[in-house]
Amino acid sequence: MDSSNFFCLNPKYSTTRLLTKKKAGFVKEIPLRAQRRDEGGLRLRGYYKKRVADKPLVSVITATLNSEKYLEETIQSVINQTYDNVEYIICDGCSTDGTLDVIREYDDKIDCWVSEPDGSMYEAINKGIRLSCGDIVAILNSDDKYASPDVMEQMVRNFRQYSDIDGFYGDVIKLYPTHTIYRRLFQVDYKEYLLARQGTFVPHPTLFVRRGCIQKIGLYNTHYRYASDYDFILKLLKNYKLKYVNKPFIFFRLHDGNISSSENIRLESLSILNDHNIGSYHRAYRFIMYAYLWGKYVLLNFLHTKRTLGE
Repeated sequence: MDSSNFFCLNPKYSTTRLLTKKKAGFVKEIPLRAQRRDEGGLRLRGYYKKRVADKPLVSVITATLNSEKYLEETIQSVINQTYDNVEYIICDGCSTDGTLDVIREYDDKIDCWVSEPDGSMYEAINKGIRLSCGDIVAILNSDDKYASPDVMEQMVRNFRQYSDIDGFYGDVIKLYPTHTIYRRLFQVDYKEYLLARQGTFVPHPTLFVRRGCIQKIGLYNTHYRYASDYDFILKLLKNYKLKYVNKPFIFFRLHDGNISSSENIRLESLSILNDHNIGSYHRAYRFIMYAYLWGKYVLLNFLHTKRTLGE
């Protein structure tokens, strides 16, 4: 007998509370692909997100490839959020380790997952965005995890409180194999983010943004394989209002296979800076702003560390 006949939806998880068997809710069919290795999730079981006026749907998208070591912690940090209306989508690039086994274990708590070839992490993210239905969109790396179970509750409250703000970002806790480091950030605008010459000041995995913004500026530029999130955030800052929130949203994991440790990301960042005409600013002004922004960052984190240690 088909084991799906015995499927019982567990309402304890953030992704399994506001569901319906009726297609009157949020629905996006998963397009068939000839090269697809596997797929699954609540949608294929016939469950869809309800439309609830006072609870905007938050879509979290994870792109993964051979992430067996950390992916379970990532998934658990999403499905154990206290917020009721969360949609979780995982796009796997045909992993060859135990990643798919981890995903299948949580099949009844993930809205939609697919495993098929893709050209880069950003192609997988774009696929996830196309499959998502949420009013608010977030990207969570497959080796990172949310810092607390109420991160999404906080974000939704922020969106309700500041109707003129298009996205929010926050602090990160860098997770090393032997220790953690809190990284305090601050509010930046487009020019400041550009002249800082790195994406540090708006951490991509802490960013929650309204879907309409993505629809207008477009998806991630897949010409960039390593730093497209830097270009994406620059476009957001240039066209919309992002607000900094002084709270840690993410445990950002540092390890040997982390894409942020690649030399390629530095080279692509230089190309992105040129695409955004950093050369239009006078060289002396660029130097002054760079020194000011990074000096502020260092000082903020020095003072934060002293307060944390009680000095």
